[in-house]
Amino acid sequence: MSAKRICKDAILTAIALLAFMVENLFPPLFFFAPGVKLGVSNAVALITLIIVGAPDAFVVVILKCTLGAVFAGNPFSIVYSLPSALISLGAQTALYLTLFPHLSLMAISVTGAVLFNTVQLAIASIVAGASMLPLLPFMLIASAVAGVAVGLIAYLTVKFLPRSICIDDASERRLK
Repeated sequence: MSAKRICKDAILTAIALLAFMVENLFPPLFFFAPGVKLGVSNAVALITLIIVGAPDAFVVVILKCTLGAVFAGNPFSIVYSLPSALISLGAQTALYLTLFPHLSLMAISVTGAVLFNTVQLAIASIVAGASMLPLLPFMLIASAVAGVAVGLIAYLTVKFLPRSICIDDASERRLK
């Protein structure tokens, strides 16, 4: 791994962590879906996937979830966030590498958001020992809204980034 790539990963992780921490300062977006946030830091993961690549996106997500749990003062939250983020990013990676540009970044982002919230709900059901299934419709609505917003943020960011930010020719071709 080159020094340039490590620096990009570190900067992207710092941006994701900063977005996560700032977003944590605000109350949930929807009164009907407890704990729901827009997930702006997920846009950084999607941007990392596009401009640097999948392995780096997974590094950024793992570091963001781990450090975010520690910095937010709730280390147990990693039980919810890390599996959800990894499954979400895994699906987004598969969709991006196989279906993009036939499938938009917003559709890829919505898929990731739906998976993220569904996995979190499943984990919450296991941890609480009670079904959280009644919350699923509300979480899906929130996922759609958040996914569109995050996808739009990722699209606009990548569109206006200088091409010199791309790490290799393959990333450059995917962006066109």
